[in-house]
Amino acid sequence: MTVLCHDDLEQNSSEQASARSQWRARVLFVGGGFQGVVGAWWLVRGLAPLTTWLVAGIFGAVVVLAGVTVTSSLLSSAPRPRGSEARRIERRLTVATLVQLSWTVLAPWGLAQLQWQRLSLPFIMASIGILLVWIHREVDVPFQGTAGRLLIGLSIVTLALSGTAQTAFAGLAAAAVLLGCAVASYHWLEHRLNEND
Repeated sequence: MTVLCHDDLEQNSSEQASARSQWRARVLFVGGGFQGVVGAWWLVRGLAPLTTWLVAGIFGAVVVLAGVTVTSSLLSSAPRPRGSEARRIERRLTVATLVQLSWTVLAPWGLAQLQWQRLSLPFIMASIGILLVWIHREVDVPFQGTAGRLLIGLSIVTLALSGTAQTAFAGLAAAAVLLGCAVASYHWLEHRLNEND
């Protein structure tokens, strides 16, 4: 039977704290860009019933371009963390993200087979919210937990709507939360980087 001494426990705790801290910055950079892209998709969905697809697409493209530009320019400030604990966290984050993306693709198809198409947008919103709350708990990322809980709450409101009203509300609400979270994350990171200079 292996007995861990006090120094070993302290070293493991220190490694875990360091890995979480490094992944916190990495998640904010990468997650901010991802939220910008996903937020743009929701923005296009929300604007489409209110305007033409062309105008909605232009708005979405501008948001994606801005998100990719900012993420690319800042990503070098948060390199991929190293170490066994960091790899464990990376695996968990990757699996959770892939599960959510799979749900986003498969849920609309499955609900359509059951003639429950109006549940697709609320279910996708809720799944993104659950992912953000889980990521917040995993690496203590600021803003993600709040954004996740907002999306879960808004998905419940969306259940009461249908048709064009549901599409517009879900799209604009999700876009506001995701893009707002991305902007807040970048401001927080910029402030932290300025403090370290």
